[in-house]
Amino acid sequence: MKSPIVYNFDCIVDRHDTCATKIEEMDAKFGRHDLLPFWIADMDFEACECIIEALRQRLNHAVLGYTTPPGEFWDSITSWIERRHKWTVAHDDITFMPGLKKALSLCVNYFSRPGDAIVIQPPVYHSFKSVIEGNGRRVVANPLQQSADGRYGMDFDGLEDVIRRESPSMMILCNPHNPVGQQWDADTLRRVADICYRNGIVLVSDEIYADMMLYGCMHIPTASVSDTAAEVTVTLGSPSKTFNIPGIVSAWVVVKSPRVRKPFYDWLAASEFNAPPIAAMVATQAAYEHGEGWLDQVLDYLMANVDVASKFLAERLPSVSMIKPDASFAIWLDFRRLGLSQPDLVRLLVGSANVALSDGTQFGAEGAGFMRMNIGVPRPILNEGLRRIGEAVDAHLRRPAAKAAMPRDIEFVKMHGLGNNFVYVDCLHRQVDNLPQLALDMSRRHTGMGVDGIIAILPSETADCRMRIFNADGSEAQMCGNGIRCVAKYVYDNRLVQARTISIETLSGIKTVEIHEGVDGMTDKVTVDMGAATFLASRVPVNFSGETMIEQPVVAGDREVKVTAVSMGNPHGVVFVDNFADNLVETVGPVLETHGIWPEKANIEFVRVESPHVLAMRAWERGAGETMACGTGACAAAAAAVRTGRAEWPLTVRLIGGNLDIDFDAETGHILMTGPAVTVYSGTYYSCC
Repeated sequence: MKSPIVYNFDCIVDRHDTCATKIEEMDAKFGRHDLLPFWIADMDFEACECIIEALRQRLNHAVLGYTTPPGEFWDSITSWIERRHKWTVAHDDITFMPGLKKALSLCVNYFSRPGDAIVIQPPVYHSFKSVIEGNGRRVVANPLQQSADGRYGMDFDGLEDVIRRESPSMMILCNPHNPVGQQWDADTLRRVADICYRNGIVLVSDEIYADMMLYGCMHIPTASVSDTAAEVTVTLGSPSKTFNIPGIVSAWVVVKSPRVRKPFYDWLAASEFNAPPIAAMVATQAAYEHGEGWLDQVLDYLMANVDVASKFLAERLPSVSMIKPDASFAIWLDFRRLGLSQPDLVRLLVGSANVALSDGTQFGAEGAGFMRMNIGVPRPILNEGLRRIGEAVDAHLRRPAAKAAMPRDIEFVKMHGLGNNFVYVDCLHRQVDNLPQLALDMSRRHTGMGVDGIIAILPSETADCRMRIFNADGSEAQMCGNGIRCVAKYVYDNRLVQARTISIETLSGIKTVEIHEGVDGMTDKVTVDMGAATFLASRVPVNFSGETMIEQPVVAGDREVKVTAVSMGNPHGVVFVDNFADNLVETVGPVLETHGIWPEKANIEFVRVESPHVLAMRAWERGAGETMACGTGACAAAAAAVRTGRAEWPLTVRLIGGNLDIDFDAETGHILMTGPAVTVYSGTYYSCC
């Protein structure tokens, strides 16, 4: 007997560069792109292999012509509904829909007229409102009522009242309910169906989470509870949430009443709304026929995730509560005891916790004080998200209320080395918290200083001072050659050190710098002992089977380039080129920066050899994009040019921002870099973070 497949949902899947909405739209939605995403409702688990394999097999046939769904396609859906929900659906009762949200829109357009009222029950899936209003209809709300134990119930008196006042033609029910995650009981469903029947209202039941039942709860299809319910209910379902395939747009509709079904299905057929495309047809049938084992394991994993979250809140964060959901892969978090306004709650989670959750108010005003968190993620990601939320809430609770909203002034100096410009923050005698967020805020072009990042100057137990470098995206870098020259200028010109030889602690070790004064006694140029370059693949680091990676071919998008991997305390990929034409830097740079060969990403240098002692270079820096200069990159380029026999010491490296002089100390094996450091202006930044 064949052993069942055991799936590993702890596996973290990198969804960058796959057009994933939760990543691609994060900046537009949250104003940042570095948050841990728990917002949009899809899971981060690999789809069941049976679906992927079925699609592969179908695509082995190269003709993608018109298709007609076979009887087995409809059998797969009706059989699934019978097995999972004990509801018998005939072939004639069901037809295809081009996605559930589109199905809602089609129902709105068929069962109502412009200007009609349509009832929804907030807090509820936000697309109900947008679909209704976007199609020229009116939303009328019958808000749910929350009891002392956190569970929700329907306000039937309120429903009867709103029907008398607004005469709606349609009601949209969410069963199980999103975002609450609650399965309605049969009595509740019968009562709401009876009210709709008496008032001539079509009841559209969104049951997309029907298959995601947890803790032994059983889904009750709305149309199954009574003959009356069957007469008025239009049921919408889909494999998309169940099997994590929302990118393959597939849904279905069941209408038991012939009176409602025939004209509606004829209307759908007239425009071929009910014609499944190949991918939807193949994926749906494969999922329903072969994906049950995968789903059962997913549900077990989700229940364990819910338990992890519940235990964390109970033990670590009693000021935040949740009710265990009956269904779905989301939890409805109640933050109301924090006493924050909704904008302040969002700021706390985005700005302090660095997580992206769904704002409770997008589900209606009744969601104020709540957030929806998608827990359909690998457990290490869930644990990290909970930890971040816990630390942010703890910090908020410890913060005196009178000081929480007070702006904080941060004195800074803007400096640059050959145009590689940073904001420098003196932290020698004051603590500045949340430096990654500060880097994001201060670096922004329109609302900040438009710089490559910030550099904090801090005390050190082993050197004259310490520097921490945060790129414009908030990521921390080990070393910056242009930045360290400016740090040296700052501490020398402000006489924080008296000697011209200064030691500076960095994440790549202690660096020694030599000050060259100008005629005014201030720093003109700085020579930095950058340490030794290393080409050992394991120390760069770079994923390469050989000891060193010297001019090895790497495919970057639609180009193949030869890359030399070298470390100057941070990883670099050097590419020698004949010219910088065809947007080479802008197109190849970001692809190489994040290429799979780099465990920690890398800075990329494009280098043209002009003579044995002169290089021209353009730099694409990780976390910052193209910069006018990169000191460690210039050293890496020089070392690679000498290593490959293209150049000899000493070297001048010409960058967009100016020239750097690079030399080699034969006694120590260290590279010496000399270049300018310039102060631009100083000021005070006011932060509410």
